[in-house]
Amino acid sequence: MRAADFFAAYDGFGERRAGGEGDVASAAWLCDLAVQAGATARLDPVSFSRFVPGASWLEAGGARVEGLPLFDGGTTGADGVSGALGALGSGATVGFVEMPPRAASLPGNPFALARRDSRHAGIVVALRTRPDSLAPLNAHDIAAPFGPPVLQVAGREAARLAALAAQGSPARLVVQGAREATRSANVRADLPGTAPPLLLLTPRTSWWTSTAERAGGILAWLEALRALAAAPRQRAVVALATCGHEIGHVGAHHAFAAEPELASDSALVIHLGANLGCAEAPQLTVRSNVRGLADRMADALVAAGHPRAPLEVVTGGKANGEAHEIESRGGRYLSLIGENPWFHAPEDRWPMSIDLPRAEAIARAVAAVAVGTAAGGAP
Repeated sequence: MRAADFFAAYDGFGERRAGGEGDVASAAWLCDLAVQAGATARLDPVSFSRFVPGASWLEAGGARVEGLPLFDGGTTGADGVSGALGALGSGATVGFVEMPPRAASLPGNPFALARRDSRHAGIVVALRTRPDSLAPLNAHDIAAPFGPPVLQVAGREAARLAALAAQGSPARLVVQGAREATRSANVRADLPGTAPPLLLLTPRTSWWTSTAERAGGILAWLEALRALAAAPRQRAVVALATCGHEIGHVGAHHAFAAEPELASDSALVIHLGANLGCAEAPQLTVRSNVRGLADRMADALVAAGHPRAPLEVVTGGKANGEAHEIESRGGRYLSLIGENPWFHAPEDRWPMSIDLPRAEAIARAVAAVAVGTAAGGAP
């Protein structure tokens, strides 16, 4: 399948939030593609508690703003909470803040502290990302929700709500939803060989369609799998496309609880993270906790046609995304994560958000490094 056809097909599944219809259909599709690549593949079911949003809104300044609850926060009853709207950290009943979706992952950020301290009876957060639509925050604590009810609203509401907060405007906040048992699935593909294996790891679910956010990593995952199936190798290969990235990495947790050695003892884990080949965002962080490996990956990227200038090459430091799951379990990882102006926005769609030549270059480079590792050499 040509890369353009792959992205178009990926985009065609629409919203692929874990446990939804697009998630189920796209998992079966990806499993079939892994088989076509030459691997033995299966779906590995993952059970979890899903949050189903209910009617949620803020009423202030004579208008109602609809939004989405924070999936790992609190809820209100139908009457909600009422009181003054004010800046986050103030004494207002309802706190307001604007921030980009990725800022919630930063340690000690004001939003995280406000949730932990529960100073407000409720919080409203306007998410700023192109084009200022609703770009939800990942629910890292979905298994143990905490804090006050939080309403996520589109970034285009930020200026008006900030002005109302500055005035201490009266407000009413309603955040509703329920939790239910559901299932998603990891896609697991295997190629035979000796242990310890090479592990290819990429997330496959997200808030919306998220074509640039997720599909570039999946393209590289498939391209590496095809190349590995066709090349001489000594090491076994395990390829995991995990569910639930957006809700606390539940698929990765499931996989590593069942087989902890995959994270801790694999010869190398190649983590194909977010935004690989996103349009208008050539920045790419290449990180590894194996000395010299990030530099070798950068060389492979340049050889495959990726520009050198936007590569940030890092050894050590804090791993992000599912690479953090590997690092925290003592494993060896190589991680690629890019940038995205439409991060977590519904407008992240093919073809607008994809830089096809860079996405293809990343996939070729990942395949080359994977083949070299599986041949039995040191990572």
